[in-house]
Amino acid sequence: MTSFHVSATSHWPNYLPEYIAVANGYFADEGLEFSRDAPDDWTGVLRSLADGSAQAVLGGLWVPAMYHGRGHDFVAFAQLNARNPKAIVTREPQPEFQLADLRGKLVLAPGAGGTAPYMHTAGLIRQAGIDLSDIRFIRDLSGQTLSDLFAGGLGDAIIVDLVNAHLLEHKGLGSIAYRHADAGGAMPNSVYYTLPHLIGETDSAPWQFTRAIQRAMNWMNDHDGNDCTDLLERYWPQLPLDVLINSVDDLKRSGIWTDVRIDPAGFDSWMTILAGEWLIDQPLSYRDIVDPGPAEAAIQTVGSTVPV
Repeated sequence: MTSFHVSATSHWPNYLPEYIAVANGYFADEGLEFSRDAPDDWTGVLRSLADGSAQAVLGGLWVPAMYHGRGHDFVAFAQLNARNPKAIVTREPQPEFQLADLRGKLVLAPGAGGTAPYMHTAGLIRQAGIDLSDIRFIRDLSGQTLSDLFAGGLGDAIIVDLVNAHLLEHKGLGSIAYRHADAGGAMPNSVYYTLPHLIGETDSAPWQFTRAIQRAMNWMNDHDGNDCTDLLERYWPQLPLDVLINSVDDLKRSGIWTDVRIDPAGFDSWMTILAGEWLIDQPLSYRDIVDPGPAEAAIQTVGSTVPV
C-alpha cells in the first residue's frame, strides 16, 4: 500500500465523496492507504505539503492562482467541488431575491477560512452591474463567529455554506435567498493540488487517487442523502440528521459533484473574478496551474455518471 495524505481546508459535507471513497474501499482498491486532516489554521495545509507530510491539498483554486509566479508553484490535478456551495441567507423569505436587493444592506461575509465566500460573491455582484460600494460588508471573521452574530441580530444577510444555510433555516433564523451554484454556474471551488514534481506518471499515486474520487462521485450521483446517513451521523454527529440529508440533496442537485475534471469555462470565469478583485495580476491560462492528465484518465477508466 502507498500512503497518500490529504491536508484539507475543512471537514464538511461538501467533501462527502472523499468520505465515500474511504467507506466503499475505493482508495484501498487503488493500493492507497489514505488519510486526511483539516488544520485549525487552514494555512497549515501549505506547510504540510512543503514538509512532505501531505501529498496533496484540498482547497481553493485561488491559492495556486495567487502563488503562481510568486515564489511557489502548485498544480491542480482534480476537483471535488465543481460549483461554489455557498448561499446568501436573509432574515425573511425573499422568493424573488436578486443581488440588487443587497443595495443599502449589511452583509456578513466570512473570510477566516479563505477568500472565496466574499470574492466570488463580489464578482457575481459586479457581473450583475451593481456597484459594490452600495453594499456594506463585514468581512474576514470566521463563519462560526459571524453566524453567531447573525443569529444575535447583526446584519441583514449572511454568506454561508449550504449546510449552515439549511441549519439557519432549521432554527428559524433566516431563509435561503440565493444559491451561488445556481447563479454562478461552473466554478472549481475545491480542488486537489500538489507540487508539480509529485504528479508523476500515468499510474502514480495522484492518478490512482483521482480514480478513487471519481468512483465515489459516480456512487454519489446514483444515490441521495438518505443513503449516506451512516457517514453523516459518524462524521457530523453534532448536526441534525434531517438538516444534513437535505443539505446533501441540495448539494447534489446543484451539480457540485459532476466529475473530477476541472471545467475550463468555470476556470476562466473564476480567474476573471480573481483578477477583477486584484488577487492576481491578470487571468491565468488553464495549463498555468492545472494538469488535466489524472482527471481525464480517471474518466476514461471509470467513466462519469453525469454528462458534462
